[in-house]
Amino acid sequence: MAAMDLWQPGAERFSRRRLLLAAGAMLAVSAPAIKAAPGKGETLPADWSRYTDPSTEFELQRLTQPAYASHLCAPPGRAIARRGDFVILATDRTGSLQLQRLDLKSGQSRVLTSAAHLSPTAFALSTDDRTVYYLDGTGVFSVSLGSLRVSPLWEAPSTLDGTSSLAPSDDGTTLWYAVNSGGGALMKLRLGSKPEANQLLRHDTAILEPAPNPRRALVVWRSSDGSAWLCEQDGGNKRRLDVPSGSVLQALWNADGNSVLYLHDPGVQGEAVAIREQEVDSRADRLVAKTSQFACFARNANATVFAGASRSKASPYALLLLRLTRREMTLCEHRSRDASSSAITFSPDSQRLLFQGDKEGHPAVYSIKLERLVEKTEG
Repeated sequence: MAAMDLWQPGAERFSRRRLLLAAGAMLAVSAPAIKAAPGKGETLPADWSRYTDPSTEFELQRLTQPAYASHLCAPPGRAIARRGDFVILATDRTGSLQLQRLDLKSGQSRVLTSAAHLSPTAFALSTDDRTVYYLDGTGVFSVSLGSLRVSPLWEAPSTLDGTSSLAPSDDGTTLWYAVNSGGGALMKLRLGSKPEANQLLRHDTAILEPAPNPRRALVVWRSSDGSAWLCEQDGGNKRRLDVPSGSVLQALWNADGNSVLYLHDPGVQGEAVAIREQEVDSRADRLVAKTSQFACFARNANATVFAGASRSKASPYALLLLRLTRREMTLCEHRSRDASSSAITFSPDSQRLLFQGDKEGHPAVYSIKLERLVEKTEG
């Protein structure tokens, strides 16, 4: 009924209630429907684009747009599936920070979670690529990529702001992380039908990026004071790595598990940041290669090639470094204000490199293919 029909000649009084009801009905008919933000389980269209790097003219893909924030997981967690067909991201594309599975063939994304306080960096794919582990507020959870069923694994008494990474073991039986409050605590979560978390040891300073050994019952981590440590997976035989003077910026296992590869900053003007290696048993320490001031690095599956993001303001590049020749190759600009947050990572077959950068706005995720540059490896 139109509003003008509510008044009729000779009527003794005007019906205000009827007028308001009719006006509301008109607005309901004429106003466009308001679409709710996509929720858990919904699929989002591809939002990627291609561009040519201005420095090298290599072609790259911007997998997400800088209009919203997107993050790769912190090392040593893995975000790219072993077959290289999808990547897990934490993104606020839907209005709140949630995990999404981005298909690297179609570009479509599926929303995986409805978390209240998702960590942008503390998540990781399971060994079999069927589950994602993540930190939400005070708890560690898992979500099945098939059913999207969420399972609580461990609950803390307070928010875990100091936990930046999660690392599943290669055999899929444990999940490693740290709780940092008044120092650091190394945590080991046994996975299974009845998950159980154990605190293995305490440390005077924050524990960063604990990484389980792929072959031996050891775990390595670095500390917020620039030192690096390892211990057995029951917390025993804790020892500091005897490294040259300076700071360890990152530490990870070599492919065979017999040595630790680490990024070393001598802290002396004019001296280069270097990748070094220390044997677990003999404790022999040696130079692998000097770098163009890498702020973070990654190895490919067999540790024959490294990638790094340079912190040089004059040359803010992502680079490849061939271990055999110690020669670097510039790939592209890494597009990050802080190179240490680039989260640079190889796909398991070494045919793709992913990193994140925020020079165009919010953090976005970028991809460059390496088929013509790096031999394919077994993930």
